[in-house]
Amino acid sequence: MALFGRSKTDVRKTAKSEYDKACTLRGDDRKEQAYQMKVALRCRAHIDKLFIEGAEGAELYNDAVLVCIAEGKPKPTPPKPSEYMKIKTASGEVTSYLPEEYAEVVFRYGMRYQTMECTAVQAIQAVQQIANSVSFELKVEHPLTALQFLRDQMMEEGVDIEAELAALSGSSESDAS
Repeated sequence: MALFGRSKTDVRKTAKSEYDKACTLRGDDRKEQAYQMKVALRCRAHIDKLFIEGAEGAELYNDAVLVCIAEGKPKPTPPKPSEYMKIKTASGEVTSYLPEEYAEVVFRYGMRYQTMECTAVQAIQAVQQIANSVSFELKVEHPLTALQFLRDQMMEEGVDIEAELAALSGSSESDAS
């Protein structure tokens, strides 16, 4: 046991077990639905925060790569996302869990958006697919909305997000044929 509270390992085990438990619940009653929604909201915060960390990580990584190139050193390893993240809630700080395969995609899209390898709409579409998968796993009634802060920013710039997403989905479907 840690000297001042629970150990990092215990906190992470709890976060993962809460996610796993929420996935196994059927959501037959309000208590189960509330539990699933609580975990889902933590995941949404985790997704948004992870995207931002990916964007910030891209800047730091690119700066480090430039320094290494200038000094003739090998490139550093790219930053990696964490499946666990501290999230602020109304009742205090909690640790959230997001499966590694989801965390990697969200983080990578944050990096790609920052380095302009993808547009905001492409990033929103890809990260929303992750949020939809999490919503499905957790059996929440309404899918989570990912990257609302980026959607709001685009709306302030006069972009019709829904039309852009529909156009992007339409071109993706025709590209697949």
